[in-house]
Amino acid sequence: MKLIYKKSLALSLIRMGYDLEYISRNSENPKYQVFFFEHTEKLNQDIAKLHEQLHLERRLSIKKWRI
Repeated sequence: MKLIYKKSLALSLIRMGYDLEYISRNSENPKYQVFFFEHTEKLNQDIAKLHEQLHLERRLSIKKWRI
């Protein structure tokens, strides 16, 4: 299982067609949840793409403010 701690990332994966196996409370901070997905190489690749996309969006946002 691949544990995802960020809700927005979990929702993006669900929108991409991944099945959410189950949700549990975060044992370190019970006010948050942990999302469980089947761990595959494709999942790892798509998570990396989503992180890269987020990084680029943040960089573009920062550039807009500097102009």
